[in-house]
Amino acid sequence: MVKILLAWLTSSWLLILISVSPAKASADYCDITRTDPSTEYTWPLSAQQQSPAFMHKGDNQYLLTCELEHSAVFTFQRSGVESYAWFQDGIEQAPLPAGEIAYALPRGQVQAQIYIRSHVDYTPKFRWYPTSDYIALSQRHSLLMGIFYGLGLALVLLSIVIGWRMKGHAIKPYGFYIACLTLFFLHQEGQLYLFFGTAAVPLLNTTYLLTVGLTVFSATWFLSIFLHLKRDFARLNRALMLLAASVLGAAVARAFADPFVFELLWQIVGIFMGYATLVIILALFVLACIQAYRKVPEAGLVCIALSVIFVSMFFRIVLLNYSPFMQRYGFVLAFAIEAFLLAIALSRRVNRIAIARDQAEKDANIDPLCNIANRRGVSHALSRFASKANSDTCHYAAFYIDVDKFKVVNDTFGHATGDAALKRIAATVQGRMRAEDIVGRVGGDEFIAIACFQQVSDVELKYRELQQALANVSISTPRGLYPLSATVGCARFAQLPGTLDQLLAASDNAMYREKTRNNSVAAV
Repeated sequence: MVKILLAWLTSSWLLILISVSPAKASADYCDITRTDPSTEYTWPLSAQQQSPAFMHKGDNQYLLTCELEHSAVFTFQRSGVESYAWFQDGIEQAPLPAGEIAYALPRGQVQAQIYIRSHVDYTPKFRWYPTSDYIALSQRHSLLMGIFYGLGLALVLLSIVIGWRMKGHAIKPYGFYIACLTLFFLHQEGQLYLFFGTAAVPLLNTTYLLTVGLTVFSATWFLSIFLHLKRDFARLNRALMLLAASVLGAAVARAFADPFVFELLWQIVGIFMGYATLVIILALFVLACIQAYRKVPEAGLVCIALSVIFVSMFFRIVLLNYSPFMQRYGFVLAFAIEAFLLAIALSRRVNRIAIARDQAEKDANIDPLCNIANRRGVSHALSRFASKANSDTCHYAAFYIDVDKFKVVNDTFGHATGDAALKRIAATVQGRMRAEDIVGRVGGDEFIAIACFQQVSDVELKYRELQQALANVSISTPRGLYPLSATVGCARFAQLPGTLDQLLAASDNAMYREKTRNNSVAAV
């Protein structure tokens, strides 16, 4: 029992010692030393932490020293880099296939010489990661960017399809903007470097600057159209478009100018591009809010989208080192949200325009007084009718209706009573025809009904039904009920005529023969 108690006390004491003793620090460490002839300075590097090490314009040399228990990956940004090289034990090593510049670090003691030629003075954000952490971060980043690129591609294809069918309405400018934006992020995030070697770096740097200018210009162009700025703010719209064109021109100049020859100009142009873009976004944001206040459709969504972009641009240009997350993903997320909100706004406008167009088409085919098809509507309905009907088993019939002594009704009771008479006749005819039949007004007091019947006898029955119905119609007048009558002519066809005029001529002739006979025998 005493032995057990002593063993328990001993083990408990050891546990306490272990729990209160400090954990052993990781043996992994790295530091980077600037080894230029004029400057030598060393910065310690903690895992996954950004180094404050700076880089001057021109040639830069660094010495990386690491002591690692596990393999790792060393990375730095591509932006501003014209060329680079990495040597270990005097042998140049190839970079890993990644969006940013990355090199593998083996376990143990590592020394590497890094040579970088830069366009500008900037902080390259040297970092190192344990290999497992780097793989996890890379997969997360690839998933996020894959979603963004998929969204961009889908929106571009959608705008092409819709823009092909619907002219105008800012659809094509939107597609052009999203295409430029997607290409911009393909360059910025380095995915294109996965397919091209280091020899393509100068070319990709040039095309990257071009995509910057094109993205700013295309966004301004699209929003100018979408927010009706040319109509409502003509002078300000011209100023914004001129400023956007200046950013595009500056991007072209920066893309093709040698930064080592035109050093001051290159820096001034870069500063101008950043702040001019910020001014454009701010101006468009204010104008979008004004248009939203004025009840311009979908301007509110544009205002929200631009507010997100403005915040991300402020972090990117002004608060450079405030938030690493905003620097890494804020810009991408902001533009993804903006593209999605603009897509919603554009789809709403397209839907509203489509509804208005359908309504206009419907109004153009409907007689406003009688609420049945007009001559144009009958012509369109006849074309659809001919394509659906089976001519082998169908007997076509056209019933032409003419209101008797309609001029007397107008002259005696006035045009209001005449309009009521026409509506009464139209309702009577429509009430006797089927939903699939065509009923329309083709003249002042003339109507047409077109139908397909399985039997010839069905044509005769329908003809007599219409005659009887139109013989017992009356309307209310100031003098009491007034009886109306209408003459019905019927023309039957084995095949529908090629045009509406031919069909109307045949049925109109039948109606006049019936009117001449002045009896109830069908003129077929």
